[in-house]
Amino acid sequence: MDEFKKFIGANAGEIIEGLSKVKRYLQHYGYIPDSAKNFTNSFDETLVSAIKSYQQYYNLQQTGQLDTKTVGQMILPRCGNRDVGNQTSHSSHVHSVGHFEYFPDNPRWDKLALTFAFKPENELRENYKKTIARAFARWAVVTPMTFTRIESYSDADIKIAFYSREHGDEGPFDGPLGQLAHAFAPPAGLFHFDSEENWVVEGEPLKSPSRFTAVDLESVAVHEIGHLLGLGHSSDRDSVMFATLPTSVRKVTLRRDDIAGVQSIYGANSNFNESDSQTSDDIVLFGGASDVAPLWPFMTILFAVALVNNIFLS
Repeated sequence: MDEFKKFIGANAGEIIEGLSKVKRYLQHYGYIPDSAKNFTNSFDETLVSAIKSYQQYYNLQQTGQLDTKTVGQMILPRCGNRDVGNQTSHSSHVHSVGHFEYFPDNPRWDKLALTFAFKPENELRENYKKTIARAFARWAVVTPMTFTRIESYSDADIKIAFYSREHGDEGPFDGPLGQLAHAFAPPAGLFHFDSEENWVVEGEPLKSPSRFTAVDLESVAVHEIGHLLGLGHSSDRDSVMFATLPTSVRKVTLRRDDIAGVQSIYGANSNFNESDSQTSDDIVLFGGASDVAPLWPFMTILFAVALVNNIFLS
């Protein structure tokens, strides 16, 4: 999405080569109706209106222009699920309550004990699997749900896989950065990561130590599990359900908005102490990142007891 930088300062009425890509981007995330077709490179009223809606959602000044802050938000790595609007495929129309959103008709799992499995063909290392299991545990702490890892991919409620580019669900990935992952609303249970990302697992990036390409696997997993449970995106920048995640940032702590959203669907874990939600182990990796929303100071949080009571990892 770095190519969007060339549109900074563009004005309504102008015709600029490649501007149609901005319209397709905004349509993909719900700001232009799916019925709109044959986009041109004209900075027309459709684009102005979509930009204003996008700016409103991300709490930016509603200028209707591709200003520096708006384009800066657009080029951040993000979840492939839509923010708003008439959504299809791996996401669908949502409605808001507070900062968080639901899918239509409030879809939910009809059971509290769910299983998950990893696509065998991916041949994931064990540290990848344990990292994603920890992400499930974070949601188990605040709800009465349990998540059990099993080996049978076909039998699992939640199927986790890594793919690149087009992979058959109308939500193709786009290479490094851009769309990081996406997940389907319940009870589909499909959970896909972009295999081309420079994933950080247990503090170590897969490909290189560059903070400009590193994406924390657990942070993305925590976010996508929220979708698997029925939550849409949140407009609260501190929430794990906020759509974007800057490179080199670890953001895994459920905030009040996340907790309120999921508990409104499944209820609360009887052992959950709300004061625990104020303790964060979010950090910035590799010494800093640009355009990072404020995060809570780094503090260690222990999940040992919660894990024993709420999740069984094999």
